[in-house]
Formats: sequence, C-alpha cells, structure tokens
Amino acid sequence: MPFTDILAQDHVTDHFRKTIAANHLSHAYIFTGQDGIGKTLLAKEFSKAIFCTENKNDSCDLCHNCVRIENNNHPDIHWIEIEEGSKFLKIDNIRDLQHSVKLSPVESNYKIFIIKAADRMNEEASNCLLKTLEEPPPNTIIVLIANSLAPVKETIKSRCQIIRFHPIPTHIIEDQLIKRFDADTSKVGWISRFCSGSLGSAFELLEDNFYEKNRDIVNRISVSSIDNLLLAEEVINTYLSPSETLEEKREAFRRILNCILQFYRDLLVVKVRNIYGAGKKIPPLFNADHEDALKRCAGYLTQRQITEIINDILESIKYIDYNLNINLLVENIFTRIAMLNSPERG
Repeated sequence: MPFTDILAQDHVTDHFRKTIAANHLSHAYIFTGQDGIGKTLLAKEFSKAIFCTENKNDSCDLCHNCVRIENNNHPDIHWIEIEEGSKFLKIDNIRDLQHSVKLSPVESNYKIFIIKAADRMNEEASNCLLKTLEEPPPNTIIVLIANSLAPVKETIKSRCQIIRFHPIPTHIIEDQLIKRFDADTSKVGWISRFCSGSLGSAFELLEDNFYEKNRDIVNRISVSSIDNLLLAEEVINTYLSPSETLEEKREAFRRILNCILQFYRDLLVVKVRNIYGAGKKIPPLFNADHEDALKRCAGYLTQRQITEIINDILESIKYIDYNLNINLLVENIFTRIAMLNSPERG
C-alpha cells in the first residue's frame, strides 16, 4: 500500500517520503510505539518505497520488487525475529545479521534488516548489534522495531534515528472495525476505546469476543456479595486455558486486569460525579451499559478504597511479565481487592 494508506502516522510517512526523495536515509532507525499501531507495516512499506521500480518515493504494490517484499521473499530484505517459544532475541539471531551485512546486496542498491521486538534483546545480543551500528556497512539500513525505548541500551539509541509512532485515534479505529467486520455499534465503540489506540489489538479483541467477556467479568465483580477467591478460580478456569503458553496467559490476564481497571475507573467517575454534580465536566463512563451496577457499587465504596484498588491493579499489570505463576497472581489481586472492598475500611 502507498504511504497515504498508513493510518494516523502522517508525521512518519511525510518524513520518509522526503528523506527518500532527498536520498538522506539514515543507516539505522528505531520505530517505537505501542503494539498494533503500524510499526511493522511501515517498515515493510518503507522497504517497498526504496525498492519500487514504478513509483518514486513510494510503493506501487504491483511491481516485481513490491510483490516480493509483500510476500517476504526479496533477497535484500532480511527479517530478524524472536524464535518461537523464546522470550528474548538472542545473540545467534544478531550474529546471522552480522554475517549478512558484510555481503553485497544481491540485486539492489541497499540491504535492509528489520529487527522485530528489538526491545527484547538480551545483553549479549545488544552488545553484538552495537558493534554493527558502530561501524555500519555502506548501503545498509537497519530498522529496529520496539514497543518501548526503555529496555533498549542508550548506546544503541544514540546510533539510531528514533521514529515515534502515535496511538491511532478512537474514531479511526471505529471506522476500520465497521468497514471490516459486521459488528454492532456498541461492541465496536467499546473495543475502539478499550484497545488504547492499537488497531491490531482491536482486531484481536473483536475476533476473541472480548466485548462479551468484559460484560461477563463486570457482571461478576459488580456483585457485592461475591466470594473473591471463588471469582479468582472462575477467572482462571474460564479465561486462562491450561494449554496456553505462559506468554499467552500473561496477555490474557493483562486484558482481564484492564477490564477490572476500567470498571473501577468508572466507579471513580461515578463517585466524583456524585460529589460535583452536573456542573463539572466529568469523563464519560467506559461501561455505560452497566451504570446501575456502578451506582450500586459506588454507594458502598469510598473514593479512597476505589483509588487504592486502581493503584493495586496498575501495580499488578506492571509485574505480570515478571511473575511465573499467573494463577497465584490472579488469586493475589482478587484477595487484595476483597480486602480493599471491606466495609470496615470505609
């Protein structure tokens, strides 16, 4: 697809259109931003724009080069990815890159190396890549794709041009979902807000029927007499499959926690709305179709209790990737919520 078809990243596409036209390409880039907003897609389209034989400074999607790049079989485009079942990008992956960068392009003016999940390199891999970035071979472009810049070594960042991608606006995601899926308006609207600017996540959420899962989770946690340990067990049995890998369980639980987080965020909105009334501008409810349950829960929880629960959930989300026992983490957070929900603390 041409650059004009990339969603909500005009600042990036305009930059590359100009730099390709001026032949001022950098030897290394870091594409950074949350997952599912087009970083990998842009890396592919950037490669097409450089190699396209029909369009200048953009891709045609029809020429021999564009078709091969789209199908991941162009001899001068190299993708480096984490091996299946591995948590980190290892030194062997980067050593393969080191060997390939020494070779001349097969049939083009450039060789392009695209490293996915570059923020998940182990120490050895990072140091190995640094050597290549310090002495970049001519006619070589290295693109690092990273959800976060924080784990990337400063010495690597200093040798790359950093390209920051923006979250995709909610209305654009909503339009895309309506065009591509036959889903009702309330479901599309909820998913467009829940995905936090990630179109990729929005597609996954819709295909996974996550709107219905959220309704189920909210219905469970809004019952004041709920046994939280029983609820934890139900969540584990319902939403965390024993056949899933640890990474898949982490992602599933992260989404569950975000559902619960949005519920308590809505409780806080209701609480503040009750205090300030209609005169003050209050954010809309995330789960507006559960307003009766929210009002009921807000009646027996204090603002302080709600805030503490929100902080605990945020803390749990932060440490999901460091916890090897997801089931225990589920039980801990629900136990903690039960303690904070206790009337004695009001």
